[in-house]
Amino acid sequence: MYIRDIPADSHAFEHFNREYERQHYCFTDANRRVGTATRELFVSWFPSFLSPAVRSIIHALLDDAVIDAFGFPRPSRFMRWLVPAALRLRALLVRFLPPRRRPRLRTEMRRPGYAAGYTIDQLGPPGIP
Repeated sequence: MYIRDIPADSHAFEHFNREYERQHYCFTDANRRVGTATRELFVSWFPSFLSPAVRSIIHALLDDAVIDAFGFPRPSRFMRWLVPAALRLRALLVRFLPPRRRPRLRTEMRRPGYAAGYTIDQLGPPGIP
């Protein structure tokens, strides 16, 4: 990606990242297409009646710079508060669940395009070694 002079310290990296976004992120139609395709991939994992809510949740998780670069609508202040709060509540509740007896591997979950599962090396466009 040719990004140079990346700091090792986490605070300096955060500043570097914000400055990089400020200088380089901007809306283009190509960004909109990529952002929309990526968002819709996530949306497709849920029942269709939840699609509007899933889109709103995704928008609430994105930084303003990313929202602007993709041309997505800005979430309300309420959604910006609600989504992280709901995730924190879920984390709190999951803490009290018994540990899983076996892992839930994403590669073994059924997906329309990979009904029999997949391995990471099978992903990507065909013909790439």
